[in-house]
Amino acid sequence: MKEKTRRKSALALTAALALSLLAGCGTPSSDGRGESFVSDSSGAEEQTAYVRVPEMFSSLSEGAADFAFDFSEGAKSIAKEGENFAVSPLSVYMALSLAAECAAGNTKEEILSAMGVSYETLTAEFGDLYRSLNVGFDEGELSLTNSVWVNEGEQVFDERITALKDSYFCPLYTADFISDNENANRAVREFVKEQTNGLIDKDFQLDTETVFALINTLYFKDVWSAYGPIGRTEEEYAFAAADGSTRRSQFLVGGYSLGRMYEGEGFTSFYSETENGYRLHFLLPADGYTAEDIFKAENLKAVSEADYGGTDEENKIRYYTRCIFPEFSASFDGDVKGLLQEGFGVGDFFDRYKCDVTPFIVRPGENVYCERVVHVTQFNVDEEGIEGAAVTVEVGVGDSAPEYEEIYSTLVVNRSFGFFLSDPDGVVLFSGIVRDIS
Repeated sequence: MKEKTRRKSALALTAALALSLLAGCGTPSSDGRGESFVSDSSGAEEQTAYVRVPEMFSSLSEGAADFAFDFSEGAKSIAKEGENFAVSPLSVYMALSLAAECAAGNTKEEILSAMGVSYETLTAEFGDLYRSLNVGFDEGELSLTNSVWVNEGEQVFDERITALKDSYFCPLYTADFISDNENANRAVREFVKEQTNGLIDKDFQLDTETVFALINTLYFKDVWSAYGPIGRTEEEYAFAAADGSTRRSQFLVGGYSLGRMYEGEGFTSFYSETENGYRLHFLLPADGYTAEDIFKAENLKAVSEADYGGTDEENKIRYYTRCIFPEFSASFDGDVKGLLQEGFGVGDFFDRYKCDVTPFIVRPGENVYCERVVHVTQFNVDEEGIEGAAVTVEVGVGDSAPEYEEIYSTLVVNRSFGFFLSDPDGVVLFSGIVRDIS
């Protein structure tokens, strides 16, 4: 992980770079198909008025920001070639927080290292960061949920379940993944769909080996502000696609904001703002560069910290800039396990023999480990505003101890032999050779 530096607005950056955000809390209700799961009725803490004080979670938000930069750059390598993609680093970060709470030993240390925080920081600051993210608007919202789903009858530890609920706003749900797999998957699917306002409707295909699933959902919706798009262009603009083709269409016209474009190495950047202050940053490649070339962690970080310098006091000049850009949608649906392994050093969590989640769940005689990390994102930008949703599902499975071929042998001591007698600690009490038994 890169060296941490303080950001000017940790929350704004994390939300902006995620490119798809956050979903509200709720408890699934039975609809005649939901008998396969039961919710712990003492779910996530009820949200009340919250005064946001960034200093209360500055270290954690810095870790989330650096993770967001690196994860965003890494995601382009696993996105479908030639297609728009959007991921939510914040959703993945929240899901890793749950995994860190459930893990022990080197498994836990690797996860915390990937997150760029200590366990003490995570537990001390998570609550304030989480509460600060859950806000409602007149015409939208920014919200998230955490939940843990456990196969019915598993041996889980009350202490860890309490910590997940109280410190991570993460209620427990049980589902019968073994005997009633279809209904269990339907329950998870309906839950995620509800939390993401219908933007994500996916069968996660959690099989009968599923022991647990750690789930974060995120949902965001906001309308443009006076500085955001105020309509469409009368003329059509030509948009050059990555494959060299060109398409003409009317673009959205943004309002003018105080500030000058940021000039980075190989790109130019500015933003359009929503009613509630969320900024959609654009990184436009310069001639001779591609979007792939400039979509790097260091550039994302630089843009997030940019002072657009709209006022030149010395020369008494004020600069205003606007963006004209197309409507677009971007999405992602895939397993980010490999990215977390190779890019962030999370290894043991995915290793059937090394994963240690024993503080959370135990299956005697079996190995429990995370098989995959499913990440799904949908992000839409149009004339009305921005709407995005994401879900991250860490799927934990049980791996039975391997079966061995059984071979039986007999030692026939039928000739001169040596021997020794040792105590329970291995101390040799007697030793010798028997040459004759006559």
